[in-house]
Amino acid sequence: MKLIARLLALLIVLLLANPAYAQFGRLKGKSKDKGKEAPAASEQAPELTDKDKAKMEEIAQRAEIKEAIDKEWADVKRADMEVAYAINTRDRMRMVARSADEEALQRVVKFGGLYDNPILQDYVNNLGQSLVPKDSPNLYAFKLVLNPIPRAESLTTGTIYASTGLVSMLDNEAQLAYVLAHEIAHIEKMHRYLEVRNSVLENALIAEKEKDAARKRMIIGLISAGAGAAVGGAIGGSTAAVQGAMMGGIGGLIASEFVFRQRLRPTAWSLVNENDADEYGLKLSLERNYDVREVPKAYARLDSLVGKDARVGLGFMGDKTRVKERLAQIQGLLGGSMKAELEAKIKVGLTGSTANFSLLMAALKRDNGIAALDYDLFPMAKENLEDAVSIRSNDPRAYYYLGKVSAMTGRTAAERQQALSHFLKAIQYDAERGSYPEPHLQYALNLIRENNPAHRDKILEELKGYVTLYQRQNGGQVPANMPIIYDYLLLAGENSWFVPPVSNVSTKNVEAIQVMTVAAPRRP
Repeated sequence: MKLIARLLALLIVLLLANPAYAQFGRLKGKSKDKGKEAPAASEQAPELTDKDKAKMEEIAQRAEIKEAIDKEWADVKRADMEVAYAINTRDRMRMVARSADEEALQRVVKFGGLYDNPILQDYVNNLGQSLVPKDSPNLYAFKLVLNPIPRAESLTTGTIYASTGLVSMLDNEAQLAYVLAHEIAHIEKMHRYLEVRNSVLENALIAEKEKDAARKRMIIGLISAGAGAAVGGAIGGSTAAVQGAMMGGIGGLIASEFVFRQRLRPTAWSLVNENDADEYGLKLSLERNYDVREVPKAYARLDSLVGKDARVGLGFMGDKTRVKERLAQIQGLLGGSMKAELEAKIKVGLTGSTANFSLLMAALKRDNGIAALDYDLFPMAKENLEDAVSIRSNDPRAYYYLGKVSAMTGRTAAERQQALSHFLKAIQYDAERGSYPEPHLQYALNLIRENNPAHRDKILEELKGYVTLYQRQNGGQVPANMPIIYDYLLLAGENSWFVPPVSNVSTKNVEAIQVMTVAAPRRP
């Protein structure tokens, strides 16, 4: 029995030493950690042997494979058109009702609708068009979507979407140029098509190698069973031969499973393509004289935001692990293969930003901050809104929402006082136009919370101002929460002021509304 065990052990060693068998684990690389499962997909392009390459070329010529590639590619393009239509027309409910493509549907839901700011849309589109290679056969459109999660995506239609959440964390035009150039790379290098083609071919190759491995496992098992029977028979007759055959067969199966165990795994081509687009985007930006040294700062900023709130990393751009990997890769490129070109460009002069970038970003940061607040992304909302008022200090809407997030998240008396200050600035900067009722209500509520009798007149003034401006904005209709407003008035000692709904209200100025909303007699 000891002899049989030694022979089987020797057989396993010989099999493992045979390079013809060992290559079966090379297509996607081996797991580095003994005893651990390999990742679900490789983020590196496979290193194929010459035999594998020849086999893949042969597979690519098969009619059924060509048909499979064409079908998947047509499905991708059809889904992209559906996504574009749903985003551009904000017809997401229609897509929910009729789409059978769950992945496309999720992309639409995650992206949201177009950002309703024509000036910023035009700015981003013009910047993107300036980055397109002059000899490109593709037509592009660059669009902003209102979504606080950092996202960017290119469609096969030639559409490139960037979220306000991504753009709002950028410091200058050079960083935005890189983001758009990165997405241009996906279209110019046909990454989506190559992803489809490579996946189909790779899966076919893996299936054939698995089939071949299964056949070899069976052969090794039979050979081992025969060898075990022969050895057992030589040692102890027919009974030993049967036992030897069983042990040999089992040992052969164990050995073959060890050698041919499933180590083939599909490649995550989307991640491979992201790495490729990073390099192309840097080169394209540098060709247009943008300062690519600003790019690592954008990734560092994103990494900081994810550290404050992991939900910011729900988009691919913000995945914490990928951010660090891509930051390291970009730093390696700038300090390596692109170093000489970068140094030559620096001597000539590079563009970091333009004069109107910050002014345009003030509105985008404000609106993204408001969207972030709707998603309860409080750190992003506060940071965006603080940036917005630091860039444009007379924006009443930005001050109102900054006051709102400060009041909502504040824990100390100082933080609540800061919120009050923001509401007051919103009222002051809106005094002439009278477009925002809400700051008056929020300012009054914060004064009520202080429970100071000295604030009575101011509370009444702000509550009445809220109703006045609300009517102005809504054709004379009173707020839906009017019963609550009456409660607040009562708390402040006012029990007679009543405002009936008014039609045909002039919107020329605030004073016209105030005349119409004088104190009315109490109803019987």
